Amino acid sequence: MKKWHTAIQIGLFTAYSLASLNAHAEQISSNLTLTSNYIWRGVSQTNDEAAVQGGVDYTINKSFYAGAWTSNVKNGTKGDYEIDLYGGYTRKFGEFDFDAGLITYQYPGNAGIDDFTEAYAGTVYKNYSAKVSVDINESNIYLEGAADFELPDKYLLTAHVGIYSFSQAGRTDYNDYSATISKGELSFMASNTDIANDNIRVNISWNKSF
Repeated sequence: MKKWHTAIQIGLFTAYSLASLNAHAEQISSNLTLTSNYIWRGVSQTNDEAAVQGGVDYTINKSFYAGAWTSNVKNGTKGDYEIDLYGGYTRKFGEFDFDAGLITYQYPGNAGIDDFTEAYAGTVYKNYSAKVSVDINESNIYLEGAADFELPDKYLLTAHVGIYSFSQAGRTDYNDYSATISKGELSFMASNTDIANDNIRVNISWNKSF
């Protein structure tokens, strides 16, 4: 019964999104991603397997925004899906772009992953960016920074580093690092963490925006 209820919810959400696309084409964008491995903050969310992902964003006056994003996930032998709902405000001050908002990560299936919600704030200056995300219930903090570098033939290199700090007992802080080379709709990423016995992970992704 729960599976049918979830399927109906997803169907209604999709129908609403498509209707909104027709009614507010200038304020709606969407995206679709196919990736060989869903890597989030240095850790695979699909047990190093492939993922299909997609999202819809709604923007008001180029400042306020809200959106939804989904992907399949897998925790050990348990697999299902993730739904992220978010909203925030963005504004430009000189050469700096600022962004702040809330995002909730929901796992309504049987993936065995707990739901949680974060408040975030970030800024972009030229080809550099920085962001802090704070779990509003557990006070876990994730700090990240990235830099983009243009390469010949319109390739782009993105270097990223993250620091994840946990407040709960039994969870160990760690750092993650990644480098991504992209061109057009294709990208290749290599990622690693300083978690004991962890290995370098790679993924190849295709992303399309509409």
